[in-house]
Amino acid sequence: MLLLSVAFSGAFSVVTGCGDDGGKPTDAAIDAARADTAYTGEVVDWDDSDTAFCGVFDAKLTVHGDAARTDTTNPNGRFNLMIGAGASTQIDVVPPTSMSQCASGIGLYQLPGIMIIGDAVLATGKPSSYRMIGMDRLAPFFAGLGATAYDSQKAIVFVHIEGTPAVAAVTGTHDTPVAWSGTAWSKSNLGVDVVFPNVTPGTVGVSFQDLTSGIGATMAPAVAGTITYVTLVDPT
Repeated sequence: MLLLSVAFSGAFSVVTGCGDDGGKPTDAAIDAARADTAYTGEVVDWDDSDTAFCGVFDAKLTVHGDAARTDTTNPNGRFNLMIGAGASTQIDVVPPTSMSQCASGIGLYQLPGIMIIGDAVLATGKPSSYRMIGMDRLAPFFAGLGATAYDSQKAIVFVHIEGTPAVAAVTGTHDTPVAWSGTAWSKSNLGVDVVFPNVTPGTVGVSFQDLTSGIGATMAPAVAGTITYVTLVDPT
C-alpha cells in the first residue's frame, strides 16, 4: 500500500550569520561546530503501557531537508538522531511497512509524522515518547471514547508531556482532545500524552495551558493525514 510522504515547505530551524570579520569564524561557522546534538526517544504503539510494552520497529526518522541525518527505530522503538542547533527543527517520520511485532489486529501503521524539537527541550536532556496508531485501530479508538471520528482531511497533534502530567493546549480549530493518563485513555487535555484530533491544517501553537514554568512551547505545522509530534517538559 502506498505510504504518504511529508512535504512541508516551512523552515523550523534558525541559522544566523555575520559578515566578514577579518578571517575569524563567522557566527554561522561557530554554530555549525557545536551543531550536533543527540535527540533520543521512542516511538511505541498507541496502546503501549507499562504492563504491555510494544515498540514500533523500523519507523524512519529524517531531519527535514537533510537526508544525511536519519535513523530507524529499534525493535523497542528507540531512536537516536543527531540534529543541528536551532530554535526548532522538523523531523519527518515514515511509518514501517511491516505489521507490528507485538500488537495484533491493528493493521499497518500508515499515518506519517512530523516531529518538532527545539533547543530548549534538548537542553533539558529529557527524552521524547510518541505513539503510532494502526489504521484498523483508528476508528474503534475514537468511537470507544465517544469522540468525533477521525477526518483524513485534518491533522492530529500529539503532545507528549515529560514530567508531571499537565494540561496541553493547541491553537486553531480541533475536536475534543483525548489523553493518556499513564494507564488509560479518556476525553481530556490533561495527561502524559494529549492528542488533539481533526486539527485544521496550517500552523498551530503548542504549549502548556496554564504552566508558566513549562518548557517547549512552539509553533508547528498541522498537515492533513499526518500526526504532528511535540514534547513539552514540566520541570516541577
